[in-house]
Order: sequence, then structure tokens, then C-alpha cells
Amino acid sequence: MHGTIIQLEEKPLRFEEDFICEEDFYDDFVGVIADYVSDDVDRAEEIQYFVEELKEFGIVYNEKEQSITFLEGFKDKYFAAKFFKLKEAVENLSFEDFVKDTYKVWEIQNLINKKYGTYIHIKGEWMTLDTFVRYVLKEGIKYYIGSVLDYHF
Repeated sequence: MHGTIIQLEEKPLRFEEDFICEEDFYDDFVGVIADYVSDDVDRAEEIQYFVEELKEFGIVYNEKEQSITFLEGFKDKYFAAKFFKLKEAVENLSFEDFVKDTYKVWEIQNLINKKYGTYIHIKGEWMTLDTFVRYVLKEGIKYYIGSVLDYHF
């Protein structure tokens, strides 16, 4: 299976050395999350997919600037559906499911923090999209898109 790593920065990326590359992930991402990371992707296509994935929650994408702004209320909209699915999943979880670490437990973990989905790389750190939205994202701030990488897990 494959996932995407999107580089976001609060300042425009001007130089090639500002962009992340697959080698930046060898020390800690590869072997923990992924088997490998590759820059062999259609950047424009992956950005469009990312934008489509998030637009229902409130974003503004500027293709010319290669920037994305998460509008006020984005965080609440992003997590609302997950929250209600989480409540339902926990309600349907039996003690036996919990003890045996079944698919239901995995589903609950994924609703809280999707481990094998889109990753964000910002300020030298990588994190799940859920972690980025929950702890790092500043609504109303413009983020500039840098590299887009593929990873295999």
C-alpha cells in the first residue's frame, strides 16, 4: 500500500535545498512507518488529490502560489465525523475485542490518529495529518506546499 507525504511551510520555499527529499526519511520514517520513500510521483496530481480530500472541511488552495489556507472552523469540521464514528465504535467494542486487539481496536486507533494515511512534513518534522490538524495547524494561516513524496507500507 502507498501513502503520501506533503511538505508544508509557513514561508514560501524558494530554493531546491528547502525541499525535502526521500533521504530525509531514512533515519526514522523508513523502518518505522514505511518500507521506503520515493520522489517518483506526479506532484500536481497528488496535490490535487490532497486538496480534494480536504476541501469539504474548508480550505483555499492557490495553485499559482502553491499554497493552502485552512479556514476558520477547519479543525472542527475535520474531526466531527471521526468523533461520532469513534463514539459508535467504542460503544460497539466488547471487552473480548479489546483484549484480543481485533480489527475493532485498530479502527478506533485509526479514527484517533490514522497511521497509514497522509503525512505532513513541517519545520523539519513529519507527522500524521491528524496530528498536524490537532496540534500544529493554525487556521487562517497560509501554508506553502513543497515536496510531495510517496511512501510504501
